[in-house]
Amino acid sequence: MKKMIENRYPNSATLFKFCKEALEIRYEGNVKVIDQDVGAILGYDPADCSHWKKGKKNIRSLATLRSIADHLNIDERLLIDIAAGRMDFDEAVFEYRGYGAFALQGRSLENLKKEFFKNPTRWQAETTKQTFEELFDTNRPSVVKAAEAVLAMGSFTEAPIYIPEIFRLFPNITLESDDTITEPITVAIQNENQPDQVTAIKFKGPEMRPYVRFLAAKELFMHLWRTKNPIVSMFAENPKEVIDIQSNIFAGILLVPGNMLRKEVEKIDSSMDIVLQLADTFWVSKSLMNQRLRDYMEHLN
Repeated sequence: MKKMIENRYPNSATLFKFCKEALEIRYEGNVKVIDQDVGAILGYDPADCSHWKKGKKNIRSLATLRSIADHLNIDERLLIDIAAGRMDFDEAVFEYRGYGAFALQGRSLENLKKEFFKNPTRWQAETTKQTFEELFDTNRPSVVKAAEAVLAMGSFTEAPIYIPEIFRLFPNITLESDDTITEPITVAIQNENQPDQVTAIKFKGPEMRPYVRFLAAKELFMHLWRTKNPIVSMFAENPKEVIDIQSNIFAGILLVPGNMLRKEVEKIDSSMDIVLQLADTFWVSKSLMNQRLRDYMEHLN
């Protein structure tokens, strides 16, 4: 019997690992996902499932990837990128989870309302009379102005936006690659809560992937907020739940500014994949580009 080489197809092994994680996320930890649950997506028996997991079986046909995409209800292009080795496990999971909320809505909003009305002093003093809507207003127009102010400081007028150049505009925050870290990005803060606070950000190098660019832009907003920079001083007292959403909005607009998006849309070839063209131009992922386009269509900036 011919012995198959283990991990002969590492991208397929990564795809298996991703599918298992995607099922874990879907079930929110309420169901224990086993290997055979992943194999069942394609109707594999235990032996074929084991071969897929160990990289002995090459999963690459479009029909097969489409079947997985339909089962997991995700964009098949994400699976194609994994199978082709263009995206590692960490990036794929990040893309699957999404880029976070750009507004308070859905279940998170309902849960926050319930908690607020049960315990309003958690976020404000008893003497404060702010309503829920006032306290948890994301104030999107001001976030847009903050991102635009940063872009204006660097005189950025063309896509893509270079994140290292953005960081060089601010003396107390650094950004560098580090091949030794295992996380996509790490943040070290010195002199926290002091005027001379320093934030050191490292990303898993050498290449800054699209999702890492987004995470770095988010951390820039958090640094400006923590140091009470005038650009974001109006958010100084905001609850952390609001700050997290504002950092997402800020990062999305910093990477895909509204005025540049309008200009690039006029230049794209409408006979080809519009999202892919724009994602390539702005150096962002297709999922973030989709989200930013929805955001832009709703607010027109």
